[in-house]
Amino acid sequence: MDRREADFGSLQELIGRKVSFPGGRGTVVEILEDGPSLVIQAEDLEIQPDSLGYARRRSRETRLVEVFDPAGRYDPDFLALVVEE
Repeated sequence: MDRREADFGSLQELIGRKVSFPGGRGTVVEILEDGPSLVIQAEDLEIQPDSLGYARRRSRETRLVEVFDPAGRYDPDFLALVVEE
Protein backbone atom coordinates (compact mmCIF):
# COMPACT_ATOMS: atom_id res chain seq x y z
CA MET A 1 0.00 0.00 0.00
CA ASP A 2 1.48 3.35 -1.02
CA ARG A 3 1.00 6.71 0.69
CA ARG A 4 -1.87 7.75 -1.58
CA GLU A 5 -3.87 4.63 -0.74
CA ALA A 6 -3.23 5.07 2.98
CA ASP A 7 -4.23 8.75 2.83
CA PHE A 8 -7.44 7.92 0.95
CA GLY A 9 -8.60 5.75 3.85
CA SER A 10 -8.03 8.49 6.41
CA LEU A 11 -9.59 11.15 4.16
CA GLN A 12 -12.93 9.29 4.28
CA GLU A 13 -13.29 10.55 7.87
CA LEU A 14 -13.55 14.13 6.54
CA ILE A 15 -16.87 13.54 4.76
CA GLY A 16 -19.51 15.73 6.39
CA ARG A 17 -16.95 17.86 8.24
CA LYS A 18 -16.87 21.65 7.98
CA VAL A 19 -13.67 23.17 6.61
CA SER A 20 -12.35 26.69 6.14
CA PHE A 21 -10.37 27.57 3.05
CA PRO A 22 -8.98 30.84 1.73
CA GLY A 23 -12.06 32.80 0.76
CA GLY A 24 -14.74 30.85 2.54
CA ARG A 25 -16.12 27.86 4.41
CA GLY A 26 -17.80 24.68 3.30
CA THR A 27 -18.53 21.01 3.89
CA VAL A 28 -16.60 18.04 2.52
CA VAL A 29 -19.23 16.13 0.55
CA GLU A 30 -17.13 13.51 -1.22
CA ILE A 31 -13.62 12.12 -1.59
CA LEU A 32 -12.58 11.17 -5.12
CA GLU A 33 -10.21 8.23 -5.13
CA ASP A 34 -8.42 9.30 -8.30
CA GLY A 35 -5.92 11.82 -7.01
CA PRO A 36 -7.25 11.72 -4.27
CA SER A 37 -9.29 14.93 -4.21
CA LEU A 38 -11.80 16.47 -1.82
CA VAL A 39 -15.11 17.79 -3.11
CA ILE A 40 -16.18 20.76 -0.96
CA GLN A 41 -19.56 22.46 -1.16
CA ALA A 42 -19.29 26.12 -0.12
CA GLU A 43 -21.70 27.53 2.48
CA ASP A 44 -22.35 30.78 0.65
CA LEU A 45 -24.85 30.94 -2.17
CA GLU A 46 -23.67 32.38 -5.45
CA ILE A 47 -25.69 33.69 -8.36
CA GLN A 48 -25.73 31.17 -11.18
CA PRO A 49 -26.40 32.52 -14.66
CA ASP A 50 -28.49 30.73 -17.26
CA SER A 51 -27.19 29.90 -20.75
CA LEU A 52 -27.74 33.51 -21.86
CA GLY A 53 -25.85 34.97 -18.90
CA TYR A 54 -28.90 36.18 -16.96
CA ALA A 55 -28.93 35.64 -13.22
CA ARG A 56 -31.64 33.06 -12.58
CA ARG A 57 -30.91 31.26 -9.32
CA ARG A 58 -28.61 30.97 -6.37
CA SER A 59 -26.58 27.83 -5.84
CA ARG A 60 -23.66 26.65 -3.76
CA GLU A 61 -20.24 26.63 -5.37
CA THR A 62 -18.49 23.26 -5.46
CA ARG A 63 -14.71 23.19 -5.15
CA LEU A 64 -12.33 20.38 -5.98
CA VAL A 65 -9.17 20.34 -3.85
CA GLU A 66 -6.35 18.03 -4.88
CA VAL A 67 -4.53 16.36 -1.99
CA PHE A 68 -1.23 15.92 -3.88
CA ASP A 69 0.49 18.02 -6.51
CA PRO A 70 1.93 16.39 -9.68
CA ALA A 71 5.26 15.80 -7.90
CA GLY A 72 3.55 13.74 -5.18
CA ARG A 73 3.86 16.36 -2.43
CA TYR A 74 0.88 17.70 -0.50
CA ASP A 75 -0.86 20.39 -2.55
CA PRO A 76 -0.72 23.91 -1.01
CA ASP A 77 -4.52 24.28 -1.37
CA PHE A 78 -5.00 21.08 0.65
CA LEU A 79 -2.54 22.27 3.32
CA ALA A 80 -4.47 25.57 3.57
CA LEU A 81 -7.69 23.79 4.63
CA VAL A 82 -8.63 24.06 8.30
CA VAL A 83 -10.96 21.35 9.63
CA GLU A 84 -13.42 22.84 12.09
CA GLU A 85 -14.63 21.06 15.21
